[in-house]
Amino acid sequence: MTPSRSRIWPLIGVLSLVVLVISACTQQSGGPSTSAGADADPNGEFRSNIGSEPDTIDPQVESFVDEIGVTMQVYEALMTFDIKTGKPIPAAAKDQPKVSADGLTYTYTLRDGLKYSDGKALTANDFKYGWQRLCDPATAGNYSFTGYIVAGCEAWNSMDPKKDDPAKLAAAKATFLNSVKVNGNDISFTLTQQAPYFNSIAGLWVGVPTREDMVTKGGDKWTEPATYVGNGPFIFSEWNHNSKMVFTRNPNFRTPVKLAKWTKVMINEGAVAFAAYRSDELDEYGIAAEDLRSIDSDAALKAQVVEGPGSCSNYIAFNLKKAPFDDKNVRVAFVKSFDRDAYIADIQKIGKPSTSFISPGIPGYDPGDTFQKFDPASAKTALAQASPAAQAALANLKITYSATARGKTRLEWFQNQWKTNLGVNVSLDPVDTTTYTQLVKKLETAPQMFYIGWCADYYDQQDWLTTVFNSKSTQTPTGYNNPTFDKLVADADKEPDAKKRDDLYQQASRLLSQDAPVGFVYYSTTKILQKPWVKNLYITPLGFEEAGYIDLYVTKH
Repeated sequence: MTPSRSRIWPLIGVLSLVVLVISACTQQSGGPSTSAGADADPNGEFRSNIGSEPDTIDPQVESFVDEIGVTMQVYEALMTFDIKTGKPIPAAAKDQPKVSADGLTYTYTLRDGLKYSDGKALTANDFKYGWQRLCDPATAGNYSFTGYIVAGCEAWNSMDPKKDDPAKLAAAKATFLNSVKVNGNDISFTLTQQAPYFNSIAGLWVGVPTREDMVTKGGDKWTEPATYVGNGPFIFSEWNHNSKMVFTRNPNFRTPVKLAKWTKVMINEGAVAFAAYRSDELDEYGIAAEDLRSIDSDAALKAQVVEGPGSCSNYIAFNLKKAPFDDKNVRVAFVKSFDRDAYIADIQKIGKPSTSFISPGIPGYDPGDTFQKFDPASAKTALAQASPAAQAALANLKITYSATARGKTRLEWFQNQWKTNLGVNVSLDPVDTTTYTQLVKKLETAPQMFYIGWCADYYDQQDWLTTVFNSKSTQTPTGYNNPTFDKLVADADKEPDAKKRDDLYQQASRLLSQDAPVGFVYYSTTKILQKPWVKNLYITPLGFEEAGYIDLYVTKH
């Protein structure tokens, strides 16, 4: 989601969150709309802001929401998601998968006549290549773990392509490829165990059909427009680095989109983006707390406000490999020593205070989990119980964040809370946005403390608890490793009984709160400004449903 969409996101304070989570459509059933849009400008352009240059837009490498948003405009996965229920529905596949009696094999049949934007026929082997890239250790993807449920993927992906025996690498690759079989328009996946969530994974960006010929032709630069050729709603037409990306209608897509062009600009200061919206340079804008006074005092702007659900959980993350946060008592002290209600009231303005991980509206949301609630007395007690080494390390604390004005305001608030309620000084460590997103992708480079979040990829606890916090995860790099937690989520992932599955996930979620590798801050809600000429702009928790790209349009203005 990964901002999600779906998805890890670095809370840089400048991204227009709604740009990352909006979806647009008018259909009722979850499929593309065949009605409305008669007033659409046939040459219409939609302009939005993604904040900063994506680190990568390689579908099998990326994990951040702005990166994923690009991929899902240009490519189509086997499945997509119903905008009302969040359930997986057919996209490139023509129907729901056929599942074997033992629950271990999923077979998808492609629609007839599918093409890439350049007219080349799309085949099931193209999807197999996408999954091959996902599991290939040479790709080094941030989301490769999502493929581990497919037999052979984890073993191959865990190898070192530079150090391991080439014969062993080839054997591991062959084992994986034998688990993904193609027969005409059919592609089937053999799983390692039952996985009730696999059909949702088939709707993610990780398995889209990247073109082998284009990857080979482009080499390290294959994600430039000339070779970033997809089978989705739009063509990637232009990339003016650090300035804008331009997408144009794909005439070979099975359901032509209503927009002629979608331009994504990169304005990394929220105030500048707000000014661009007010001067009609943007067609939508994600409202921040600092904007509310201006909007409330302007009748025209106030009439353009649209609200909708969010799907992101936001938190302070600790690096458990660095003192003093290798001591659980210190982490507990920090998570109990800031007032979440005050943060929403004074700083964030938009959102809901959180003391647990999973967002409202997502299975597993647990309002009864209050371990991390604001309690300064308990926080001081926990800090006093920390080891001498951990207490000594308190003298050199810093929290790293993306260097924006809004980010500074937010982190100064936390800095004051920890000083007031714990008596601990935390220095601020601002870095540029691109550097920040790179730092927080790996444990090896993760700062001592950092501000980050997670957005839903699909409606299942597995996407949250297992994906983000199991010890093998590459998401939210805290170094958290609790074998009890790992076993709970592993058992839940394969449990066919819904109630037992929910119970296991709840146990894991509450253990996570108590171990405190992160301090939960707030759940997102979405509030945007939308120009009157923008139509069919729906806000959904996931934000990369295919209908959102197909049905969005603008009228002449």
